[in-house]
Amino acid sequence: MDCLEFRRRLGAEPQSRDPALLAHRRDCPACAAAWERAQAFEHELQAALDVPVPEGLTERVLLAQATGERRLQSRRRHRFGYALAASLLLALGMGGYALHRRDAGSLPALAVAHMPGEISSLDLVRPISAQAIAAGFADRGIRLRGPLPAGVTYVHDCPVGPYKTVHLVSRIDDMPVAVLYVPGKQVPQARDFQRGGWHGRIVPLQRGTLVMLTDRQGARPFDTVAQGWRLAIDGSDAARVADRPVQPSGLLAP
Repeated sequence: MDCLEFRRRLGAEPQSRDPALLAHRRDCPACAAAWERAQAFEHELQAALDVPVPEGLTERVLLAQATGERRLQSRRRHRFGYALAASLLLALGMGGYALHRRDAGSLPALAVAHMPGEISSLDLVRPISAQAIAAGFADRGIRLRGPLPAGVTYVHDCPVGPYKTVHLVSRIDDMPVAVLYVPGKQVPQARDFQRGGWHGRIVPLQRGTLVMLTDRQGARPFDTVAQGWRLAIDGSDAARVADRPVQPSGLLAP
């Protein structure tokens, strides 16, 4: 099993115990690190979904329903109130679960979940042609409006959750930055985030959103990468408009 097959199997089956998969993980430090990141994300996702039901919720709901039935004949006009009370109790119990489910579908969560299957793209160092990059955007029905940034080593049309994205890699001073352009998705402002060992930034463009990710330590050239892709995607007029302030690290985009 080579590294590319390992990364794709890891993205499809992060919990697999296939002996060939485990043997490659043992022999390849880079793939072992990718496996650790994938397991960390799986644990984070499981923790988000594992929300305990408040103690006594069932008894409270049943009590409200029983009380309503006993009083139905004499106080029929209050039946709707009892049903509403039971619904509110259920809503309280499910509130935390719904919040975590929404976060699991956020752009940071979806982008980080996408990376294990594409981790090998960060190792590519040879720049690809402008024609190949333009073709990748054209497959999504997007015409580039400005000059392309230098150091683009990867382009692929990737589904990320419900979104049809263009997945790119830009290299700045030998640091690879994964870039996902999500056409049609609008976010109110730029945000930094950290998740599952990844550092990221979300940046709004005119007709979509950029999500940038790196797992490297040290300086993160998100400003340079975002400026280059804004110029290429939105054109020179949009690139001259100053970016909105970036929110501090740790805040998650919708």
